[in-house]
Amino acid sequence: MMDTAVLLFLPAALLLDSLLGEPPAAWHPVCGMGRLALWAEGLLRRGPNGPVMFLRGLLACLLVVLPCLLAACLLVLLAGQAGMGLDWLAAVLLVYVCLAPRSLAEHALRVAAPLRRGDVPAARRAVSLLVGRRTEALDAHGVARACVESVAENMTDGVLSTLFWAACGLLLFGLPGAAACAALHRAANVLDAMWGKRNDTYRNFGTAAARLDDLLNALPARLSLPCTALAALFVPGVRAGQALVRGWHDRYAHESPNSAWSEATFAGALGLRLGGPAVYGSLLVDHPWLGVGTPRATDRHILLAVRLMRATVALTALVLSLVSWGVLRG
Repeated sequence: MMDTAVLLFLPAALLLDSLLGEPPAAWHPVCGMGRLALWAEGLLRRGPNGPVMFLRGLLACLLVVLPCLLAACLLVLLAGQAGMGLDWLAAVLLVYVCLAPRSLAEHALRVAAPLRRGDVPAARRAVSLLVGRRTEALDAHGVARACVESVAENMTDGVLSTLFWAACGLLLFGLPGAAACAALHRAANVLDAMWGKRNDTYRNFGTAAARLDDLLNALPARLSLPCTALAALFVPGVRAGQALVRGWHDRYAHESPNSAWSEATFAGALGLRLGGPAVYGSLLVDHPWLGVGTPRATDRHILLAVRLMRATVALTALVLSLVSWGVLRG
């Protein structure tokens, strides 16, 4: 593969996302993953909710992840048969549809806009599309905090992890590997969103999907801390030093093995205190607090979080592209 093709691979996928946004739901591959997951769940989530249900969930996970991985790989291989660099274009397109930084930013800005007008009910409805917690009792500051937390967490789950695994696939297996690894991560992320819930229905069935998602996000989550702190140097109004200090200090201050790495870094960068108690369905979860700033987040903090997310994504893509280029040249 030519040096320029490697250097431009991830930036090209991000450029497509910036220009086009997410594809229509009717033919979005992620929606297809969701439909496949519903089929697998209907087939296998039955019987006693005990240890056997974990094995059923593991099989269901494989029935979703493996076809997605193989389909992405096959599409790039078939495109390569036509020549003219179509395999590169196909791989870029497949990585693009697995990314969603523009969508994440747009959802966050839809929360900030009504907050700026003082329309808290509209802001609650908008943030409910981003978070899994109950939002009807949140005040304006709670809505803004929930939105900032979602931007920080989904930056890793929805963007950085996909970029990371696409780069790994490119290094190990070329263009088919880049597409396959991006699809693998996105499928695992979809399954975690659907099945990785702490309730009686999914506690056993969704365990395999949740652990796979944790595993795939582990390294990108840790990469998010230095990349966010470095990106903060280029975003006016945020604190790069505090991003690094609070991110490192509070990196394990969450029951999730990965969430605090990016959330604590954003808390430090924005001078906020994030986390704390949240209600999911009928369950109150007492999340640890992250950061030492104010809990009184506003629409301004959401705008800063979006800018910081965009800068971090761009910087991470640049770093991964340079590393891939250097390794392949060596």
